Amino acid sequence: MQYDVSRIHADYHFKISGVSYIGRPQSNTAMYIGKKIADQLVKLESVEQCLVFAESGIEISDWIRKKHAVISVDNPQLAYARLATELEWLQMQEDKKYKYLYMDGSCISEAAVIGSGAYIESGCVIGHHVVIGKDAILLNGAVVKNAVIGDRFLANEYAVIGANSFTAAEDEKGNKIRIPSLGKVKIGNDVEIGVHNNVSRGSVGDTILEDYVKLDALVHVGHDVHLKKNVEVTAGVIMAGYGTVGEKAFLGVNATLRNRIEIGDGALLGMGAVVTKTVERDTIVAGNPAKVLRTVSEGVNSKNHIRLIREAA
Repeated sequence: MQYDVSRIHADYHFKISGVSYIGRPQSNTAMYIGKKIADQLVKLESVEQCLVFAESGIEISDWIRKKHAVISVDNPQLAYARLATELEWLQMQEDKKYKYLYMDGSCISEAAVIGSGAYIESGCVIGHHVVIGKDAILLNGAVVKNAVIGDRFLANEYAVIGANSFTAAEDEKGNKIRIPSLGKVKIGNDVEIGVHNNVSRGSVGDTILEDYVKLDALVHVGHDVHLKKNVEVTAGVIMAGYGTVGEKAFLGVNATLRNRIEIGDGALLGMGAVVTKTVERDTIVAGNPAKVLRTVSEGVNSKNHIRLIREAA
């Protein structure tokens, strides 16, 4: 998919091929930015030729305008939503040429790439352009769309990877307008997705699960979330969009994380914790709202995290 930026900004003559989040920008993509996160503009220095909808009143430096097409608008999220709707339509027209194949009770796109040694049970769905590495296991009812996945992947029963995320903008009349999800889910090696999980595709970027991430049953991973290596997520955890969870962090049963939260490496979230603020590395938090109980003096592992939480309480 290619979109000529000159269609909406005549002074620029380059094409974009997707979207990205201003916090993790990629070259040749579209994005939006509001005043609350205007400090993220500096990240555009590392990329080229982006289309940026910026909230009116944000000061845009000359060097940004030289590299990127910046359009100042009162409602950048709405402007982006309308562009994303057009990009989604273009992508769907391209995908019409691909067919789904029915094999052993599962529905698999002819445009999917699946590595050797895969074991796929009945009732699974694998969508267009999905890439799955070697020795994957997909159990009954697993759905994988809009994803690039590494080796030795396990999707338990009825796990959903790459479904549309929940995002909306408000139009001039106050109506809620859907923002199409155009990102992917990028998953590393040796990742396990539990029963009835939902891992949302990125809305304006990608949802990322690095190597050795483990998700228990009934977990919701929101759009554009980034789970780093060896994160362990227990049953019932809910993560809202744009969050980051550091390496070897442990998220206790039914913990809830608000959007744009950052959890540090080795942090421990107690059962039912409601996390509304950044959690520093090697810190134990619990409660509603979550409060710091103590810090961990050294790295943690799966053998001692429960003991540490109990001791801190």
